[in-house]
Amino acid sequence: MEFDNIRAFVSVADAGSVSLAARDLYITQSAVTRRLQRLEASLGTPLLDRRTRPVVLTGAGQAALERCRRLLNDVREVRAATANSDLPMGEIRIGVAHALTELTLTEPVGQLRRKFPKVAPRLRTGWSRELLERVRSRGLDAAVILLPKGEPLPAEVVGKQIGKEQLVLITSRREDHPPVRKIQDLAGVQWILNPEGCAARAALRRALLRANIDMVVAVEAYNYELQLALVAQNRGLSLVPERILARSRLRSRLRALRVPDLNFPLAIWTVHRQPFLGLAPVIAELNRVLIERL
Repeated sequence: MEFDNIRAFVSVADAGSVSLAARDLYITQSAVTRRLQRLEASLGTPLLDRRTRPVVLTGAGQAALERCRRLLNDVREVRAATANSDLPMGEIRIGVAHALTELTLTEPVGQLRRKFPKVAPRLRTGWSRELLERVRSRGLDAAVILLPKGEPLPAEVVGKQIGKEQLVLITSRREDHPPVRKIQDLAGVQWILNPEGCAARAALRRALLRANIDMVVAVEAYNYELQLALVAQNRGLSLVPERILARSRLRSRLRALRVPDLNFPLAIWTVHRQPFLGLAPVIAELNRVLIERL
């Protein structure tokens, strides 16, 4: 079995499609497909059910995935341990929660590259819990995520809390609905929110359900600035990190609602498994530059 074939299989399993794996590996889709076919031929069994979208692992694929992850990580550790260099080197895979990507990671990544020129950061965005699971399963080396305040990390994962965040309800300054002073006043409100999978959306739904209020989603959008633009046009209410509102060019047209029954404090974490040989200084530097940024 060749290393590149194993890496292609793990990338497809993580990404859920050949096209996304090709993007992550910086190769063509046909190259990913050939590598998968060579690995399956060497094992004598299919690893993926290609009839589904996203692709689904076969029984053999599920049995092979964690072993392939460990093999890739073992190879990386061997390379780091035997590298003829005093500086960390190689690839580091970092996940970033959707809610934090808009805080601009250009400078933190630039600082990492300047301090560790032989390290190649590979960034992936996603929902916080998805990224946390990928760190746990060694699909990522580290991640910057948001978790509800006080929520513990899984046993296999270590991390450092590097900041705090607060989710706030946002409305237009030219709102035409009645004032919102308590959660019951949100009955009948239309919402502009992240798609399903967002922990903040799930927390809002739970809070509304406890008050016997149905959550009516008018618009789903990943981009917070788009959400805020729609709120500014009085198309509905949204729930966003307070930091996003503070930095938005639209903030003069928006207003944060303080509702006593709705409180969503969050903690910003960097999380990782026990660092690979040679990468501990990189993770420590990532923490430092992010704390400065936040």
